[in-house]
Amino acid sequence: MRNTWMMSDLPGDLLEEILCRVPATSLKQLRSTCKQWNNLFKNGRFIRKHLDKAPKQFLNLMLNESRVCSMSVSFHGIPSVEATGELRLIDSVSSLEDQFEISQVSHCDGLLLCTDDTRIVVWNPCTGQTRWIEPNNRCYYYAFGSYQDKSYGNSYKILGYSGCGFKNQELAIYEINSHSWRFLDVTCDCILQRYTDYGVSLKGNTYWFASDEKENNHNVFLVSFDYTTERFRRLRLPYQCPDYETASLSVVREDKLSVLLQRENTSRTEIWVTSKIGETKVVSWSMVLAVDFPSELFICSGISFLVDAEKKVVVCCDNYFGKDEYDRKNLVHIVGEDNKVREVNFGVAESSWPFFFNYVPSLIQIREGVGGKRKRDE
Repeated sequence: MRNTWMMSDLPGDLLEEILCRVPATSLKQLRSTCKQWNNLFKNGRFIRKHLDKAPKQFLNLMLNESRVCSMSVSFHGIPSVEATGELRLIDSVSSLEDQFEISQVSHCDGLLLCTDDTRIVVWNPCTGQTRWIEPNNRCYYYAFGSYQDKSYGNSYKILGYSGCGFKNQELAIYEINSHSWRFLDVTCDCILQRYTDYGVSLKGNTYWFASDEKENNHNVFLVSFDYTTERFRRLRLPYQCPDYETASLSVVREDKLSVLLQRENTSRTEIWVTSKIGETKVVSWSMVLAVDFPSELFICSGISFLVDAEKKVVVCCDNYFGKDEYDRKNLVHIVGEDNKVREVNFGVAESSWPFFFNYVPSLIQIREGVGGKRKRDE
């Protein structure tokens, strides 16, 4: 007689309680264990439960030369930043399994929205599932967010816009559940700032820098888009200013926004972090770090950056252009409270600097569309 228990001997509800607390990347490896487990990992109710209860795996990813890569950031000893692996996204129309050339990426709940000039794909790198979507020919930029659907739970929408501001332009929504584009009957009387055409997503909403021509000072603020109500809302920045020399947005883990701000005619750059978004109606800000970048260092608006609020360290990237047209490289800057800038040469600068972002793997399923193509890594 056996005197040990097998996992398969456990009652179904107890097995589910155990597995919903296992990190997503580990469950991916267990998917082929048995048919019962594989079916469980595709069950919508279990996936929602896993999203709530599983420990979060906070990873750093970057878009570099049209590829999404994992990256390692170390603040111990000599600070370092390096690419540690490539996440392969196979082009749906390639017969040779060529990779999709990504020009823009945004993320929500472990799903990545990747676009090039002609196509859109929603991709879960953890499960390998993809959903290819025809773009809206009136839109040049796309944002990605979520909302609660009574039938499906967590559901997703894509916001299409032409950039350069929301004022007097058509806005379009693609609903993953209904598989179709529609134009929004909504106006937003503000202009996107030059800092960000793409925006960042946090807790289902997307955020951009914007300003209003009707205001006397034309102060810059944040504008967010709520995918549930399909309406815009304004949020104040840490302080009012009509313009910034440098301004960028980032997400801290999964619950806070961060802004990197540099006023005109000053080298002082400040990194601010919000209170947890969604816990209060009014967003409060706290300054994590203030640094003085060297005058020869030019930090562009709209750069991506990562901030460690506990260690008070920021990582950002820009391009270096030497006297020779071939002397171009990406430089990653690591700056802490000591105000010392550590530079890491990140290779030859081709078209644009790397885009850094935080990512949390999940088992979220992408609903299949009409005529859509779905792949899964086995």
